Amino acid sequence: MQAFSIEQSIVKGNMQIEDLFEFVQNNALEIEAYEMEQSIFSYVMKIGLTVMQCYFAAKGTGDEGAELILEDGDVLKRERGLRGKDYFSVFGKFKVPRTCYRREGRGGVMPLDARANLPHNCYSYLLQEWMDILSIRNTLEESSISLEKLLGVKVYSNRFEAVTQATCMNYDQYYGQKEAPEKNSEGSINVIGFDGIGVPVIKSEAAKLKARLGKGEKRQKKKEAMVGVSYTIDPKQRTPEEVAGNLVYPENNEKTKKPAVRAENIRRMASLERPRSEVVTEIVSYARERDPESKTPLIVVMDGALALWTLIAGVLKDVEYTGVLDIIHVVEYLWKVANAVFGEKTPEGRKWVYDNLLLIMKGRVKWVIGGLKHMIKEGEKTVSAAQSESITAAITYFNNHHKWMHYDDYLRKGYPIGSGVVESTCGHTVKDRMEGTGRRWSIDGAEAILLLRSVYTSRDWDAYWQCHMELERSFYYHDTLTALGIPDDYDELGCRVAYSQPFEKAS
Repeated sequence: MQAFSIEQSIVKGNMQIEDLFEFVQNNALEIEAYEMEQSIFSYVMKIGLTVMQCYFAAKGTGDEGAELILEDGDVLKRERGLRGKDYFSVFGKFKVPRTCYRREGRGGVMPLDARANLPHNCYSYLLQEWMDILSIRNTLEESSISLEKLLGVKVYSNRFEAVTQATCMNYDQYYGQKEAPEKNSEGSINVIGFDGIGVPVIKSEAAKLKARLGKGEKRQKKKEAMVGVSYTIDPKQRTPEEVAGNLVYPENNEKTKKPAVRAENIRRMASLERPRSEVVTEIVSYARERDPESKTPLIVVMDGALALWTLIAGVLKDVEYTGVLDIIHVVEYLWKVANAVFGEKTPEGRKWVYDNLLLIMKGRVKWVIGGLKHMIKEGEKTVSAAQSESITAAITYFNNHHKWMHYDDYLRKGYPIGSGVVESTCGHTVKDRMEGTGRRWSIDGAEAILLLRSVYTSRDWDAYWQCHMELERSFYYHDTLTALGIPDDYDELGCRVAYSQPFEKAS
């Protein structure tokens, strides 16, 4: 094949630009704005393709002379003729002509691939990034349709999954070298939180979750994804009356309600494949990197999952931290009792919830437990089975979690008492993408999307993509870059590791 010509590309591009303006002038009176905009965009795409070919013409074919000497001393000879590489850009497809060096028994080396950092597959990095952005927000089929509608290029849905599988492979390397946020952008309280949320999986994956079912048990259709967050926040002092009033009588506190304190630099992580302990350890490690000298209090805010609290205690066994039970779950148990005893959402029940929540906010959890026990004892003959069940559940919950319910202390120090950040992460990082009509996932397909959504919702996308391209460059072209005398600055990031190939399976 022939090398691209700069002169020919410029001539062609100028002709295309002239054609565009001529088209606009000749058709402006007859064509409506919508159709004209479509036509202009079509012309611009063709011009973009020509300009990309001009770029490769200016870049050259990678001809380094008659020989190329590799780092190990191996001498490769320049082949006659040029080898083409399919390049699928956002403007369309074409072949890139490249000079190839090889010797018998050793694969060919194309210096242009390293100099231009061409992706290993045919899709340009910009196109891959756009494919990923679509994939993490919509189904693969919808993503394929959207890309074709926007750019007029057709990429089949299974290729979207292959690309996301490849992109997410650098997740650990990126966060392994990511620096902690600047201190002047951080709050003075270090907070972490964890939760789990189910992800619907395909039948073959569901069958592995529980091979043998007991009598009357139904086959599980979801696998739990582990979600973790790390962020900082400034203290916000509140009185017990303020908190109880805001939670039970919010309509009375709109005018006096204090503005919310903003969570800073939120790091989000969701994983379906990794063990819970691995997610907890990574988030804890990141939180400690934010405060290596342990100068700020470390707060763990979670719901009532005792297994998670036990796991946290193990990971943080040598670290001083404060555990806080999410206050919303506490309120929910109080409402269950109130609705069972006083009726659904009655004024009497509402006042009972407020009074008992106020006691809890003042650190009198044992008083509330004693009051609940008294309700059962005094109403032994009049309390129904359903009422007794709700009261007993609240007693058990408060007894099991009272060590993380020192709300009087938390309020005085301005600590957060709600797990809203991790629960919102469960929603918009996991649920918004993973659930929906007909959505069923393979473990590998779901994991790729979850890790990339974790990057995206942590606002690390641009930095991650830059790192991803650098790591790919180092992995694929380290030897070539060395032979060309081009420094490989990215080896220190740990990129030269076993690199699995994308695993394709429809989600």
